[in-house]
Amino acid sequence: MTEVEGTTTVQVAVRVRPLSDKEIKEGGTECVEVNDATVTLHQDKDQPPAVFAFDHVFGLDSTQPQVFETLGMPLLDKAFEGYNATIFAYGQTGSGKTHTMMADRKSDDRGLIPRISDNLFQRVSRLTSDSRKFLICCSFLEIYNEIVYDLLVPRGKNTPKTGLEIREGKGIGVYVKDLQEIVVDTSDKVLKLIDQGFEHRATAATQMNATSSRSHCLFIIKMHQKDDQNAANNNFSKMNLVDLAGSERASRTGAQGDTLKEGANINKSLSALGNVINALSTMSGGSKKVFIPYRNSKLTRVLQESLGGNALTTMMAALSPSKTNADESLSTLNYAKRAKTIKVNATKNDEAEQIAKLEEEVEALRTKLSEQASGLADTSRYENQIAEMEKFMKQTWEDKERQSLEHEEERKRLEQEAQKNIERLNEERKRRLRLLEEKGDLELTVQELQGLNGGDRGSLYTSTWPGQISRLLALENRVTAQCRAAALLKDAVIHDVEHWCEKQKQVQAGEEDGTGLRMLLQQAERKVGTMLREFESLGKQEQELAAEVATWMPQVQRAVVGIKECEEEDKTEEGGKDTSTASNEVSEEFIQVLGLVLRQLDNHRMKIWGQIAEDHKALGGFTTHLQTLADCGRGLGADVGPLLEEMKQEEGSRRLPNHGDEVAAALASPQGLTSEELPDANISASSNPQACGSVRLHGGVNRMKAAFSGWSPVSDAASEYIQVDLAKPIWVSSFAMQGRRPISGDWEATRPLLAELLDPGDPLPPSRFFKRPPVRLIHDVVVAVHGRHQALSAGKPDFTAAQLDYKQLQNADRQAKVDFFELLLAKAVHAIKGAGWQDKVPPLKVSPADILGGKNTSESNRLLQILCYLGLRKKLQNVGGLTDVSDQWVKKFTALWSDNGKEWTPFTAPGVKEPSVFEGCCDADTVRLVHLGLAQAPKAVRYLRLQPQEWQSHPGLQLEVYGWADGKLKVETPIPPSLRDRACRLDVIRRRGELLQQGLALASAAALERWKEAQQAEQEKTKQAMAERSQVEQQLQDAVAKLEEMRKAYDLLQDQAAQSEQKLLDAETERLRLGVEQDSSTAQVKVLEEKLAQAMEETGAEKEKVKEVEGKVEEMKTINEDLQQQIGVLTEERDIARAREEELFDTLAVKEEELMNTNEGYVYLTDQLNEVKDEYAEKVDECDRLIENLNEQNKKLLDEGLKLRQDLGDTKRKLAEAEKAVQRAEQGLPVSFKVAKDAASKENRPERAVTASPTDVGIEESPSKVREYQDDFEDE
Repeated sequence: MTEVEGTTTVQVAVRVRPLSDKEIKEGGTECVEVNDATVTLHQDKDQPPAVFAFDHVFGLDSTQPQVFETLGMPLLDKAFEGYNATIFAYGQTGSGKTHTMMADRKSDDRGLIPRISDNLFQRVSRLTSDSRKFLICCSFLEIYNEIVYDLLVPRGKNTPKTGLEIREGKGIGVYVKDLQEIVVDTSDKVLKLIDQGFEHRATAATQMNATSSRSHCLFIIKMHQKDDQNAANNNFSKMNLVDLAGSERASRTGAQGDTLKEGANINKSLSALGNVINALSTMSGGSKKVFIPYRNSKLTRVLQESLGGNALTTMMAALSPSKTNADESLSTLNYAKRAKTIKVNATKNDEAEQIAKLEEEVEALRTKLSEQASGLADTSRYENQIAEMEKFMKQTWEDKERQSLEHEEERKRLEQEAQKNIERLNEERKRRLRLLEEKGDLELTVQELQGLNGGDRGSLYTSTWPGQISRLLALENRVTAQCRAAALLKDAVIHDVEHWCEKQKQVQAGEEDGTGLRMLLQQAERKVGTMLREFESLGKQEQELAAEVATWMPQVQRAVVGIKECEEEDKTEEGGKDTSTASNEVSEEFIQVLGLVLRQLDNHRMKIWGQIAEDHKALGGFTTHLQTLADCGRGLGADVGPLLEEMKQEEGSRRLPNHGDEVAAALASPQGLTSEELPDANISASSNPQACGSVRLHGGVNRMKAAFSGWSPVSDAASEYIQVDLAKPIWVSSFAMQGRRPISGDWEATRPLLAELLDPGDPLPPSRFFKRPPVRLIHDVVVAVHGRHQALSAGKPDFTAAQLDYKQLQNADRQAKVDFFELLLAKAVHAIKGAGWQDKVPPLKVSPADILGGKNTSESNRLLQILCYLGLRKKLQNVGGLTDVSDQWVKKFTALWSDNGKEWTPFTAPGVKEPSVFEGCCDADTVRLVHLGLAQAPKAVRYLRLQPQEWQSHPGLQLEVYGWADGKLKVETPIPPSLRDRACRLDVIRRRGELLQQGLALASAAALERWKEAQQAEQEKTKQAMAERSQVEQQLQDAVAKLEEMRKAYDLLQDQAAQSEQKLLDAETERLRLGVEQDSSTAQVKVLEEKLAQAMEETGAEKEKVKEVEGKVEEMKTINEDLQQQIGVLTEERDIARAREEELFDTLAVKEEELMNTNEGYVYLTDQLNEVKDEYAEKVDECDRLIENLNEQNKKLLDEGLKLRQDLGDTKRKLAEAEKAVQRAEQGLPVSFKVAKDAASKENRPERAVTASPTDVGIEESPSKVREYQDDFEDE
């Protein structure tokens, strides 16, 4: 640093750091050579080396003390002499600026600022005496996104959004208003302030640097000396120690989101700094009329005095020696070369001279104030400036110390208040967590989780959870409603069975005639069939509920483990450094609530299945009725022996598994495939072992192990298998399976796939770059696929050498980049057709504009995945469907278990010899939970094998195993008692219901036989009565026939009697003659009369018999009519009962439908209310932002109007003075209007000149210089 007061140039030093581990991994070689005071940069072979000369050059082996002795000591010397001094470090991000300026502030490797602080107070201690005193004040600020913040003041709600204001005053220079100045008396206090400021400084991780500074940092040390014996020592000085944020390119840093915006503001301010240096360099070359654009950036405004004012300035340029950063190093060296030509005019800051300047400025302001006091212009600006300068002049050492103490007390008070707020916040957090845990409401906890900061990874894990918890609760309500409906139906069945049994007993006791029993039995049998169908529907709904919980649990476990390992993964990517940023930072409360979600999900699962099992109790109770039913069936003559035997064996029957579905759903948990608790060594396969890590459901926690998105064997054969060692005996209850979709467009799947394609030593970009693939990443993949594996060589035209050279493509125009990507897309389509994948992969829907603009990132990732598989198809041989890009899933599979991994037993149902074949997936996306059901293993097992039997395209799958440790059901007390009760198992209830149905069927069959026998007997009786009736009718007919014959005989006898009478008359006449014959005729007549009387008696008897037969016929007709009436009544009762039953079932269905519609309507209204609330909140926020913007614009307009009124008042006043001066001059009077003095005062105020816009001055900004600090692809 110069020893002479006056004009001098900026001192420039260059420091080259060693190669970093990242650069070594990237294959970087040294291209910077240091020799004395020169730096030689070796670029490409076709370009000559660039040689630069500077004041100081520090090589790879330079030390911190060496840098301090060369740069820091001269700065301190000049500061004690009363000169302002500045050191600022410049260079690309990750080049070592902060290491040189700060480093570890408490070690021997500390940087310039801590060493300057130590040496400063050593000198002060040595020079302090009774007559000589020193007052040292420190300030610390940062410029973040073009806003100035005080790093010594914690930011809060009261921190203005516009930051601190930059002011300038004569005698004071450029300063930051309201910037805290802390009086320090020891080096430890300085270090404490530095630590305090660095806690508030903005940093973030980029691909170039794990702790990249996202703001410009300025540490200011002001020193005021007073010497009562030597007035020459009464001076003050200011040391500006600047750590600039690194220049960066988005393609190199991979910045996105807020980090990208920060990088843009950093480059903008550095570009403005470059323009100022260019302008100052031009002015130093002899050009006088040069506009210096200090006001184009807050950085250049703060450094105005350091660059072209009253300060001795040193620039320390930091370089990376790697050839991969040669372009940035060349830019930095050119920057430093231009800075070396800048001339500065440093003057000694004498106290008396500075006070005189301030008094002169105050007097000038008072003059202006008095001139405008009578006008309408606003004079408050001058009054404020006068008050501020008088305050500065009158401020004593004691005032500064008092203010510093007050600030220190205020800072401590604020820190204590902040600590109390943190403690209150922590207590509130604990209280809320405790309330959430006590309440046990899983839905409320998930809602709370959504409102916490989980970073990008947390949002990725938990974004679908609100929908899943809604589906889960809806399924629970459906299961509960189905249980109640089934319970009502079961009660109806039991009522009918009891009623029938009671009636049957009465019939058997002779108390009833048994009318309608068979109809009642048939009704009960139909209800039992309906009940069993309802049980089956309930079982399906419970399986859906179990599947919903089971598929959600591994996601929660994966989130818990993944969040914990997220930071370690980021450290691994960046060489062990902490790369946490605002986008991926996860709050401690989020982690706690996430763990609470896992615990509550487990407890909720246990609770709901305990409740479901308890509800199952209401579905049972068939045992006592089964025995009664069997007794009644036996009374009917049914063969109930087999039924009684099954009832006796039902408790210990092996027809059912050891554990019911309720126990499996409540206890079974993922066995560590998804959460990676089960190590990779426990997974093996019959082929393609490199894909075993991909078999984990959802890709596991570390997606780098799941490159192939699932496992697929070499051959499409049923003998292929995937094997899992569970590490301990487990009661296996189910499997969760998912297909394999190689080309998904998921950015998380692209990086592990690329790692498989690249060689082990090749560098791999961090995962965050795949969210929005930059051009460099896609180009590198193309080079790897095409250059190494010739996977895109088919088709014409081919890539040119310039297109495959990224540097040439980077410097090319936009059209050249568009042509490259159009050719890439065309060759990719050609390669897809060549591989026969045109029907397996949907067409790419991405354009070169999308790639260059970072849009349609899902399709960009699909393109990268297709390129990787094209390369892997060439790289990997004999891997079967592993490199096929079609969707793959297993439709059917068998499973085997083993205790030792050698002897295998298939999962089979009891009594079945053939292995059970389980239904797998129906597509590649849906996760299907496969219950083992009756095929459960008879004991806890350790080893499992799955063998695909049917598949789509190829056997591809992802897997999770569910089960629980042996003995868990017996040991753990929190398990609800209903889960241990066999009577609460739905399969047991269904089995007993089937036995009840079987008993009713036997009773119904026996009753049918009884009814048939009764019908047959009745028919026999009817036939017999009819036969008897026919016989009587025949006898009657015979009697009538005999009567007719007798009548004919009677008529004949009458005729004979008439003839006899005639003969008697004739004989009368001959009586005398026939006296003897008369006696004989009389005797014959008497005999005939006796026979006639006898015949008449027989005829009366026959008539009585006919009447008796006719009475019996009438009686039979009456009985028949009574029977027909009874049958009609029973038929009518049966129809009425059936109609009533159907009406009840219809009513029940309508009520259930109304209940479901009501629930769905409630859910819909709740969703609508939440959406309306969210929209209202967004509109309120939007209105607040609009009002704030309007207020700011109104304020700006008011300021501009005020300024215009002031300028108008000044103009009017000057015009009036000029007119008066002209009039006085015309009259020959002396003129007091001093134009030259005002013009001179304007020239002495440089800020007046810089308020002009660049268009007012004939200076053009160099586009090439601006472009130097822009991103290499502005389209990104």
